[in-house]
Amino acid sequence: MRDTVPNDVVPEKEAAGAAHWRSSLRTRIALWAGLVNVALLLLLVLGTAWFARRLILDDARRDTHATTQEAAQRLDGALHVVTITTHGISDLVGGAQLSPDELTATLRAMVKATPGCAGGLLILEPRTRSDLPFARYVAADGRDRDFIADGYPFRAQGWYQRTVASPGGWWSEPYLNQTAGGVWMVTYNMPLRDPGRGALTRGMVSLDLPLANLTGMVDSLAHLPGWRVSLVAPAGTLALNPEVGVERREALDDYIARAGRHDLGEAARAVRQRQPLQYAHTDAISLERRFTVVEPVGDSGWTLLVAQSYELVMARLTDALWRLAAVGALLALACMLVVRKLARHVSQPVEGLSSAAARLGRGEYDMPVPYVARRDEVGQMARTLEHARGSIQRQLREIADMTAARQKLESELSIAREIQQAMLPPGLAIDREHAHLEAYARLEPAKAVGGDFYCFIQTDPDGLWFAIGDVSDKGVPAALFMARTVTVLEVAASTHDSPERVLAEASRRLVQGNDACMFATVLCGRVDVRTGACVLASAGHDAPLLLHADGRVETLPVQPGPPLGFEVGDVFPLWSGTVPSGATLLAWTDGITEAFDAEDRAFGAERIPGALQPGATAREQCEGLIAQVHAFTGAASQSDDITALALRRRLDNAAASPEAPPPQETAHADATVHPP
Repeated sequence: MRDTVPNDVVPEKEAAGAAHWRSSLRTRIALWAGLVNVALLLLLVLGTAWFARRLILDDARRDTHATTQEAAQRLDGALHVVTITTHGISDLVGGAQLSPDELTATLRAMVKATPGCAGGLLILEPRTRSDLPFARYVAADGRDRDFIADGYPFRAQGWYQRTVASPGGWWSEPYLNQTAGGVWMVTYNMPLRDPGRGALTRGMVSLDLPLANLTGMVDSLAHLPGWRVSLVAPAGTLALNPEVGVERREALDDYIARAGRHDLGEAARAVRQRQPLQYAHTDAISLERRFTVVEPVGDSGWTLLVAQSYELVMARLTDALWRLAAVGALLALACMLVVRKLARHVSQPVEGLSSAAARLGRGEYDMPVPYVARRDEVGQMARTLEHARGSIQRQLREIADMTAARQKLESELSIAREIQQAMLPPGLAIDREHAHLEAYARLEPAKAVGGDFYCFIQTDPDGLWFAIGDVSDKGVPAALFMARTVTVLEVAASTHDSPERVLAEASRRLVQGNDACMFATVLCGRVDVRTGACVLASAGHDAPLLLHADGRVETLPVQPGPPLGFEVGDVFPLWSGTVPSGATLLAWTDGITEAFDAEDRAFGAERIPGALQPGATAREQCEGLIAQVHAFTGAASQSDDITALALRRRLDNAAASPEAPPPQETAHADATVHPP
């Protein structure tokens, strides 16, 4: 897909509009993927640790228990051989009449036949007074000893007294046998009795077994890392212990009390009760977690204790977990790198669209949007952006065309406004001997060009035609109709001597070709400068006011005729009167009376007299009235064209000299058309 897009369109890493790498989509995907991988790795390690801990500990317990049972069985086998041999001698000697030599030969044969046996002792009391006692020790190495000949007081020894009093055989505690060369030995002792219930004890037989033969069977366990093996003799003496040597002849209970190993109290009770036991405990001295198995060695009275340290097991578990975590971390890192690469491949089109959208936001619409040919969601977004880009470009072109057209129209309107302004006459001041007439009008269109108009036409030296009107519409059409109306009025005023006939002539001409059905209201009049005689006619226009020199305001009763433009009208009532000296005739359009303020209140005709100033010039009357209108409307927009027209007549007190030069007309009034 990249090949289908121009190289300059494919967004680069540092392209304008591209997101920073820390907030980019690919970084977020890689980050979240990494977090998920780390979370999964943690869960895997924790789950594996929990499962492996249980599995390893269970295996360690089973292994310790099985190993202990196996070692106990080996010990029991060795001890059982001794007991069987001893029982065999007892049965043979008790049931037969053997001579001393035969007894010695029998004992020697039994010693040699017993694996590991160091020697045997046979004591046989005489049945009758004629019989001699027999007490002889036969060593496996041939160093025999005759207790009778040596005078050894064997009957005073505790082991002899215990044996002859015992109902059966018993194992001695470990002892140091000086006769055998200073070897720690254990002995199985058994009384000799004739067959039958209630028979008298005739002596005893015993077989010696080196303690090393027993401890050697479990010595391999004692040297395993983390393993501790103890062998307890029937009376509780520690025959084998990693902390207590056999030479101390210390019992298990004494060791627990002396060393403070209260954690072995439960094991000591099991030893005394000859019951198997397996339990986990914490070493009271080293605080090490251990699993201890107590296993009785058959019926011999011996007990084997095997303990395995959890520390070593847990160390192996911890090592395995660290290896697992390291491998998992490497896999997670590799996964993150792969995900980041895939994220870059996936996010690159999105980044391209982001850059394209940023360019569109900056108004750069010339560069096409990439990836529009893709068939996935990216392609849909790209086509949407491309469609938006094309639409914006078209709208911009349309706006540019409209702006150009508007500028052209504004230029044309400006020209039209200048033309319309040129059509409006300036103010006039006509002086005829002692009589003076000021004529002034002011027009403010609501738009560039307006529909209001006024005109001053002087067809003879003493008379002045004037007209003020309002076209029914505004803007360019109204301006064109206004121009036509002014032209028609000027032509009519030059051919007729009465405002009534002027309006009738204008009415006939304006109806012609008025397909737009526009119309205009017009107040037309003529005033004589010398006498002040004034005639007025109205084509639907408001009646004017007459402001006298003493301040009185009089509304002239001019009856309105039909407006110009709809249909031909011939009847326009004529008003005839006089404009006294010092009086001002004021006419206006509805832009003044219908000027609205912000509260939609109209200025109205009733406020016009208050805006007039007695003694003011015609120009001051017009500008004062329009200023009052603007003050009333305030910030409200101007809704219609505003026009005010004023004629002020005054007389000089001194009569004019017959030699005086003819009166001159001076144009000094302002006829400015203000922009909307």
